[in-house]
Amino acid sequence: MIRILKGKGLIILLSGLLLTSTLSYSKEKDSKKEEDKNSIGFISNIKQLKEISDVMDLLKENYVGDKEPTREVMMQGALKGMLESLDDPHSNYFTPEEMESFKEDIQGKYPGVGMVIQKKADEPLVVVSPIEDTPAYIAGIKAKDKIIAIDGEATYKLTSEQCVKKLKGEPGSEVKLTVFREGAKETKEVTLKRAIIELKYVKSRIIDKNIGYLRLTQFGENVYPDVQKALEGLLNNGAKGIVLDLRSNPGGALDQAIKIASMFIKDGRIVSTKGKVGEEQISNREGKYYGNFPLVILINEGSASASEIVSGAVKDHKRGILIGEKSFGKGSVQTLVPLPDGDGIKVTIAKYYTPSGVCIHGKGIEPDIKIEEKDDFLFFDGYVTNINEKETKENRNEIIEEIKGKQEADKMKKREDLQLETAISAIKAMIVEEKK
Repeated sequence: MIRILKGKGLIILLSGLLLTSTLSYSKEKDSKKEEDKNSIGFISNIKQLKEISDVMDLLKENYVGDKEPTREVMMQGALKGMLESLDDPHSNYFTPEEMESFKEDIQGKYPGVGMVIQKKADEPLVVVSPIEDTPAYIAGIKAKDKIIAIDGEATYKLTSEQCVKKLKGEPGSEVKLTVFREGAKETKEVTLKRAIIELKYVKSRIIDKNIGYLRLTQFGENVYPDVQKALEGLLNNGAKGIVLDLRSNPGGALDQAIKIASMFIKDGRIVSTKGKVGEEQISNREGKYYGNFPLVILINEGSASASEIVSGAVKDHKRGILIGEKSFGKGSVQTLVPLPDGDGIKVTIAKYYTPSGVCIHGKGIEPDIKIEEKDDFLFFDGYVTNINEKETKENRNEIIEEIKGKQEADKMKKREDLQLETAISAIKAMIVEEKK
């Protein structure tokens, strides 16, 4: 979950300690030492900055290699090392080129394979979620798959930015992934053809006569109006209950999660955040409330961040039922800070908490009804969930037929979505109970 600062830097306000004359000299001295130790700014950091400068000079004067390092490259390496030392896969340094690439990603259109990923030092690249209707999704890549190599190069020693750079490329070009799936206990080679990834965040339709199906694939920067329009359309077309599908939704903007959760919750808290300093920041519901109709939310291990805010709020308020599998467990908030030279940092600044005060970071949210979709992504067999969902631009069966052949495509047509079928049954039961 990311907040974007449009200025040139991040201003940090510090609270000072006022020492009164009643304190002894020794206490004042100790307090002053503690204040100095925790202070920030150029003067406080001058010793460490001198050491960095000395190392840069040493390298410039003595290093012998194929390519002489520039001060700019060395400084970028130092900044990258600072962020990597935090041992937080969501805090990163971006060079100017990487910063532009990241902006492409959050704007929802970029050349690549269509995966949300995370990377820890000395560990393989991990898939948070494949993005629906992209090459990775169509090939059967699943949340928590481990990409141990890209085009034959091991990912263990690569940074997340280096991995992203290798995954991106000219549309139509190919990239080979070596993927390990824990459940299958085997490694496979998967070749993906890059494409322009255009994120279609909202899909909706009436299913089973009077049940509205609303699919949200990502919490884009301004997705709320589209969700609002889709929900109103479903209710106006006779929907008596709603299935909100957040499976494999990797999250996005915090404010959009608050607005979307508020559509279903009448009163109270949606989420709260706690940073390093300061009080807990509470976000209560806002905007239009659409009523107490039967509601089911579908989640799986690819549902992360903003998806977990909405799911957690609905669960804590007992507003609806969660069906599927335990969510991913990303409960942190990041801020993007542009730097003067066109580079920037993305840094974790807070953890978020559900209305009942639970931080789900690393834990995830358990569904009320657990339905495991063991075959939701057959291991690299080209199966896609919700294969019978109507598409406006292209038919997924044709894509699978092109990749795997007609026999495989026909087999996929008959496969049922067990989680969605369970949600439909639950909505029907709630509608009957309402009538009683």
